[in-house]
Amino acid sequence: MYTRRTSDLIIAADEEIYFDLPMLWFFFALGGALSQAVYAGMVKSLLQERHPYVLAGFSFLSASFFLFASTMIIGPPPLGPDLFPAVFGTVLINIIATILLYQALTTSDLSLCIPMLAFTPVFLLATSFVILGELPTLLGACGMLLVATGAYLLHLDTGAGRIATLMTPFLRLSRDRGIQSMLVVAFLFSISVNFDKKVVENSDPFFGSMIVFFLLATAFLFLATVRHTGHIRTNQEVRIRPLMAYLAVGVVLACEIIMINLAYTLNIVPYVISIKRLAIIFSVFFGILLFQERFGWGRIIGAAIMVIGAGTIAIYG
Repeated sequence: MYTRRTSDLIIAADEEIYFDLPMLWFFFALGGALSQAVYAGMVKSLLQERHPYVLAGFSFLSASFFLFASTMIIGPPPLGPDLFPAVFGTVLINIIATILLYQALTTSDLSLCIPMLAFTPVFLLATSFVILGELPTLLGACGMLLVATGAYLLHLDTGAGRIATLMTPFLRLSRDRGIQSMLVVAFLFSISVNFDKKVVENSDPFFGSMIVFFLLATAFLFLATVRHTGHIRTNQEVRIRPLMAYLAVGVVLACEIIMINLAYTLNIVPYVISIKRLAIIFSVFFGILLFQERFGWGRIIGAAIMVIGAGTIAIYG
């Protein structure tokens, strides 16, 4: 497990002090979960006024700027031989996943889209074995069933005056393209996060991700230009208010990736990502409180069971 180099960035004293905090990775991952929920809420709001590619491009560019500033303060790390293959792998996958993610958030409820990401730990049980050689335990498999059960119950909530049936989840999944897209996103993320850890292992929690976000920003701004959106050059897009919004999203995104990367240095990917999926609960409440999305106990109970399943994978998997 890659821990030595990053521990020096966090504490300058004896390394044994750092490793006496066994749950530190949990708090890093939990911070990443909260940041992800805030990021999703901000994107959901901004997509009402901004083109997805422009929003993605400037948000990633902003995040790379803050990661660059962190690197300048800490100093550049020694680079491993697998850094750039891992960077290009995660960039390619995240371009596709981000396009699908933004499309889903544009068309579907936040509290229905984000919970689908709970399936990432389930997919990770296979992808991490292929890429990182990790295998699930029996209790980890039980966590998989809890995640799937929670997702099922979440979709049983159909609204006031209507009765949910056992077929409701299948009917909603079959007709809601946003939910379908998020399921694909969950699978793509289960591949990319393994490359993300390789990026951290071959640099540090800041430098490698700075390169990743800069390349993602370049790709999305290029796509925005090719599609002739016109958003990059209009007066509306260069006003102070939109630029401040992009900077705010970039700060949240940078915080998320830093905390998750620090957690990667202390534990394996399936555990970290499972805890990160606690963003599900945050997103459900954000969707209800901030976007007036329909309240339903089915969503709350379903999301809670999904989190229990993710926690089971994290602790016992």
